Amino acid sequence: MLALTLGAGLGSPTPILAEDEADESAREEAAQAPATPPPTPITLGSVSYTDAKACFARLGYQAVFEPTTQTLTLATTASELVFRADSRDARLNGLRVFLGEPALLHEGELHLATLDIERFLLPILRPVRFKPRPLRTIVIDAGHGGNDTGTQNKKHKLEEKVYALDVARRLERLLAGERWRVLMTRTEDRFVALANRAEFANKAEADLFISIHFNAVANNAAVRGTETYVLTPQFQRSTSSLKASPEDKLAQPGNAHDAWSAVLGYHVHRQLLAALKSDDRGYKRARFAVLRLVDCPAVLVEAGYLSNNDEAKRIADDDYRAELAAALYAAVQAYDALASAAAQ
Repeated sequence: MLALTLGAGLGSPTPILAEDEADESAREEAAQAPATPPPTPITLGSVSYTDAKACFARLGYQAVFEPTTQTLTLATTASELVFRADSRDARLNGLRVFLGEPALLHEGELHLATLDIERFLLPILRPVRFKPRPLRTIVIDAGHGGNDTGTQNKKHKLEEKVYALDVARRLERLLAGERWRVLMTRTEDRFVALANRAEFANKAEADLFISIHFNAVANNAAVRGTETYVLTPQFQRSTSSLKASPEDKLAQPGNAHDAWSAVLGYHVHRQLLAALKSDDRGYKRARFAVLRLVDCPAVLVEAGYLSNNDEAKRIADDDYRAELAAALYAAVQAYDALASAAAQ
């Protein structure tokens, strides 16, 4: 078993146990945790919040609060979470994750938005508590296509649509060797509207949807790294949103699968960073059309910046794209193992 590493701070990754060992350890620690009633949520600024320390103590987590930095570390031998007051930027087993609402300090205790706990953290940490959908059909979505080139690196004459399709094909070949039915929203260089991609997945009764993209940013070629997105839960802000909007209140078809999308996104982000050794730009939430409209757990990956010349060269390399596809394949395997265990 691993020793606890408390108070490591937001920049310190923690080792991660194998999935079966982590689950067994979590069950043991939860069983030994005091049988206290769940903390009562409170309202802070119109948002429901829950005492993080009290909530996770019921799951066997030990807590250390660092008053100087206002940082709370929650840890078991299997996992570690780090939160900082007034910030949505957190750490989960060393991965950078973004909450829907900032952690808030109230009466000396750090509180998390109740929805962040229920729709995001608990599904990842305790997936067996949530009823999964059997994994039979997987839809792979290669971003852009046809007259929609996506992002570009004009210096090296690279187009996002080309490499997204290449990775999708590689992933399809890996997944096709398993028991699943595997489909692609496009198999050639053609334009497919966003709504049609989701419609294709829904008609196929997809149980998992993976959308593959590469990123770019104007006027800052230094930016690089990997981002992973799942659908923003109803009543929460997307990661890029600084303020609440009327759209936040709307339920989307994809929100029916928030719990297992959270699980999928976590394992995708974890596998991508481990394989690609890229900068961690965060596991985020957004209301992208394909995430909103698909009726199954879904994830969208931005697997590097074509606007960064060094990263663009990596993306253009066959070995890099093979590693990317293999990482996505490993994430699907991890997801399937957890879903199968939760279904029993």
